[in-house]
Amino acid sequence: MTLRHRPSLQRGFTLVEVLVVLAIISIIMFLSVPNMGEIIKGSKLTQAGDQLRNDLAQAQMTAVKENLTVEVRLYQYKQPEMDPAMASASYSAYQMFTLIPDSTKPSDPKAERILAPFGKIKKLPSGIVIPASETWSTLVSNNTLATGEQQVLGLIPTEKQTAATYRSFQLNPDGTTNLGSTGATQWYVTLINLSDLEKAGGAVESIAPNNYICIQVDAYNGGTRWYQPN
Repeated sequence: MTLRHRPSLQRGFTLVEVLVVLAIISIIMFLSVPNMGEIIKGSKLTQAGDQLRNDLAQAQMTAVKENLTVEVRLYQYKQPEMDPAMASASYSAYQMFTLIPDSTKPSDPKAERILAPFGKIKKLPSGIVIPASETWSTLVSNNTLATGEQQVLGLIPTEKQTAATYRSFQLNPDGTTNLGSTGATQWYVTLINLSDLEKAGGAVESIAPNNYICIQVDAYNGGTRWYQPN
């Protein structure tokens, strides 16, 4: 008996079909790239907001648990990869300190206290900054807050110490802050993408970000609130 093989009905793709598919994929990728960039920016913004809010909550808990005042310092400094005009118009790092009473004068409330850092200095994710504007961030711009200059360790890997300017506020062991008596009714910082500041040429009052995160600190109990338009 002779066996006959039926010819296969399967066939490969023609060159034209392959080219059409590749063209469609290229168009989809081209259209999705701008959206992908915004997604990445939004993700970094959320990461920065979570980081700062969690660290503020940790500082508040430390003040209560250790029965010590905690000072929060927000830093402005010159960064090698950032335009000097942008660096001088923004803050991008912070650190927490406990204020330890002088053991030689334990009962003197006016005695100078020792500033002891807890945890490492924190930098905001690359491309995220706090604009130095009272409209956007009273916690780095209000003139009633403590300010000063400091040589900071760990800001720039190639430098042993980096000169920085800071604004600071304090969280007390009883849950209050030192913000209540300064005259402002709302205290907050706003996190934005550096690209929004660059679009405004460093003019912080002219920025118009499509997306941002505002973290408000309650002057009376140190709690935080989060606001984000998108």
